[in-house]
Amino acid sequence: MLITKRFLVLSLVFLLVAVAGEPVKAQKTLNDVKKERGLTDADVLAAVKTFMPRGGRDVYLGVVGTGNSGTMIVYGIPSMRIYKYVGVFSPEPWQGYGFDDESSLMLKKSSLDDKIDTYGDMRYPALSETNGKYDGKRLFFSDGANSRIAMVGLEDFETKQILSHPLFTSTYPEAAVTQNTEYVIQTSQFPSTWDGKSADVSFDYDKKFHSGVTFWKFEESNKVSKAGHLGRILKEKSFTLELPPFTLGYFDAGKFGSDGLVVGSAEKNQKHYVYVIDYKKLLGLKTSVINGATVVSFRDAVNANAIAMIQIPARARMVKVTPKGKYFVVVSDTLLVVDLNKVKAAMANKAYTVNKAADIPVIEVKSVSHGTLPLGKGVMDVAFEYRPNTAYASLFNENKIVRWNYKTMKKEGELTLDFKPGQLLVPQGMSASPHSNYLAVVDKEGIYKNFLGTGPVRPSFQHLIDISSDKMTDLYTMSLPQCNMYGSVAIARTLVKPIIRYPTGTNSRTGEISRYKTVAGKEKIERKGNRVHIFGTMIRSHITPEIVEVNQGDVVTFHLTNLELAEDETHGFTVDTYGKNGSYEPGKTASLTFVADRAGAFPYYCTEFCSALHLEMEGILMVKPKNYKEGSAIGGEIELTRAQLLGYKKNYEDKLIVIAQTQDVINSVVTWLKENHYEKYTSVKALVVDAVAQLNKAVVAKQNYEKYAKAGKWKEAFLWAEQYFQYQVKAADSGLRAKKLLKEKLEGTN
Repeated sequence: MLITKRFLVLSLVFLLVAVAGEPVKAQKTLNDVKKERGLTDADVLAAVKTFMPRGGRDVYLGVVGTGNSGTMIVYGIPSMRIYKYVGVFSPEPWQGYGFDDESSLMLKKSSLDDKIDTYGDMRYPALSETNGKYDGKRLFFSDGANSRIAMVGLEDFETKQILSHPLFTSTYPEAAVTQNTEYVIQTSQFPSTWDGKSADVSFDYDKKFHSGVTFWKFEESNKVSKAGHLGRILKEKSFTLELPPFTLGYFDAGKFGSDGLVVGSAEKNQKHYVYVIDYKKLLGLKTSVINGATVVSFRDAVNANAIAMIQIPARARMVKVTPKGKYFVVVSDTLLVVDLNKVKAAMANKAYTVNKAADIPVIEVKSVSHGTLPLGKGVMDVAFEYRPNTAYASLFNENKIVRWNYKTMKKEGELTLDFKPGQLLVPQGMSASPHSNYLAVVDKEGIYKNFLGTGPVRPSFQHLIDISSDKMTDLYTMSLPQCNMYGSVAIARTLVKPIIRYPTGTNSRTGEISRYKTVAGKEKIERKGNRVHIFGTMIRSHITPEIVEVNQGDVVTFHLTNLELAEDETHGFTVDTYGKNGSYEPGKTASLTFVADRAGAFPYYCTEFCSALHLEMEGILMVKPKNYKEGSAIGGEIELTRAQLLGYKKNYEDKLIVIAQTQDVINSVVTWLKENHYEKYTSVKALVVDAVAQLNKAVVAKQNYEKYAKAGKWKEAFLWAEQYFQYQVKAADSGLRAKKLLKEKLEGTN
C-alpha cells in the first residue's frame, strides 16, 4: 500500500501532540522557583552570594590536601567550584603525573627505595610568604605516610620538587614557612630510631628513639624563566634539630617580633607541652651527619638556649601564631593565649624549671600566659581574621562557631550549626594580612538528609560561612570527592599569576627548556642498538611523526613537544595497551619511555579533545617481531590502476577548490583584524600569531602537493593537499577566535 506525503505529515503531527503531553509553559519566575522548592528569602540570598555569573571570577583560590589520596584540590571562594586536582605525592593520570619520565623520575627520587609511592597523607599546606604575607609563588605539603616534603609552583599548579626525609619514618602531615620562606619547616610525629635499626622499646626508648624538627632551606634560583619561579629546597643546606622522643603535633612559625621562633605541640608520658625553638640560635652550632642529614643535637640546642618547653594542662589540638606575631593560641576546650614577648623574655632570662627526667628547660605557663577562655566541649581549631584581635573557634561537640577576641579574652558572637564543625579557614588567614569576609568550616561526618548516597564512603564536606557582619550566616555546603579533608589555605586570586602557556620546549617540572625540545620540521627518529628516541611534535591536528617502526624488545622513548600558542590547547598522548599517558599543555615538552615487548601495530593518539580535527591526531607504532627479516612478507609500493589514479586526481582537484574557498575566509578575517588593529590586544595578537604559525607550516605541504601533481602522482598530491588543508583549518580556527575576541573587546563585553 502506498503511503502518501499527506499521511506522513498528519502522522507526525499526531505523534508530536501525543509526546508533548501538555502545552509549553513560559519560563518560571523567581517566585515560581521559590514556591516550588520551598525556598526562603534567606536561601535565595545565600545562593546569590556564592553564585558566579558568566565571566565572573572568584575572589580567592583555596587549596586543600586530599589526605591519603596524595593529591590536592584547587577550588574557588565564594563559588566553591572545584578547578583542579593536582598530583603531589601520588600519580595522577589526568595530567600524566607519575606516567611521563619527568614526573616519574621526581617521584622515584623522593623514595628511599627508588620506587613510586602510590599514595600520601597530606593535610595542612603552607603558602610561601614574603614579609609574613602570601606572595602567590609556591605551596608546600608534608607527607605523613611516607615522610616526604613537596613544593608546588603556583604559576601552573604543578608539583616541582619532592624530597624524602632521611631520618623520620613518621612525619606530621603539615608544613609551615618562616616569614620570608627562608626555611620550610617539617616535624616528626611519632618517635622512631634514626639508624634504621630496631630497638627494645621497654629499655632503649629514651636512648635510641628520637623526634625532630627539620628546617628545609629554600632558595630562589639565579636563573630566570618565563615559565615561572625556579626556586628549590636545598637538602645540603637544611638541618634537623634532634628532640627527645616526644609525639609532636601541629606547629607554627613566628612573625615580625617573634620571627625566628617556632612553636608546636608535644606529648610524652601523658604530659602535654608546647615547645618553643629559636631556630636562628641553631645556625652555626656544631652539627653531625646521620644518614646523610645534618643534625643539631638536643643537648647543644639546650646549651645555646635555643629551646624550651611550656607545660600545659591539656592536650593542644592546634598551636597557631596570631597574624602580627604577638601571641600564639593553644587550642583546647579552654583556649590559652600565650604572649610571645613574655616567652622571649623568659628564655633570655633563663627563667626555667628543669624536667629532671629529660633535662628539659621548662617555662611556667602562668608566667607567659596572656589569658584563658573556657569555650565548651570539643574545641577543634581557631582561625584569625582582619578585624583587630578577632578569631573564630569551632566547637565540635556543641555544633557551634564562636567569634572571640584574643586580646580581651571575651566571646563576641556565635553561630549554631546543623553539623559538627572541624578545621577552619579564613582566606589569607595564616598570613600577616588575613581577610574578613568568609570562614570555611570542615564537616568530617557528612551526614545530610538531602545527600544522594553513592555507597558507604562519603565525600568530605566544607561549609562557607559569611562573617562579613556581626551576624554569621551559613551560605553553602561544598562536597569534595576523593578527599579526606583536614586543613586548607586560601589566597587572594590577584596574588597568583598563572601562565597560560609555557615557552616552547619547557620541562614543566624544572621550569627550564628541555634538551628534548623539538620544533616543526626537526622531528626525527634516532636509533642506537635497541634504544630508540622519537623526537616529535603535536599541533592541531597532527602528531609528527605519524609512523614509527621499532623492533620487539626495543626501549622506546617518545619526546613530544606541544607547539600550540593558543590558550587551553592541551594535547594528551597514549600508545594503546602500553600503559603510558602524557599531558602536553601548550609549549610543554615531556617524554614517555617503555619497552616495546609485544609485536604488532599499536595506534597512538591525542587523548585530550583539542579541536574539530581531534580524531585526526593519531599515528601507528609498528613493532616488528623478533627475528623479523625484510622481504619475508609481501611488500613494496602498490601500483594504482588508472581508475584509482583518476579518482585521486578528482579528489585532488576538489580539494584545491576547498583550499581556495578556505583561503578566501582567511583573507577576509585577516583584513578585518588589520582594519581593527588587533595588535593592540595581547590575547588577540597571540591567536593571530598562532594562525600565522600554522600557515607557515603549510608552506612545505603546498610545495609537495604541487610537485607531485606536476609528476602525475595524484595519490601523493591529494594527501599533501589534505595536509595543507588541515593547517589552513587550524589557522582559520585561530583567526576566527581572534575575530570573536576582538569584537567582544571593541564592544566592551570583556
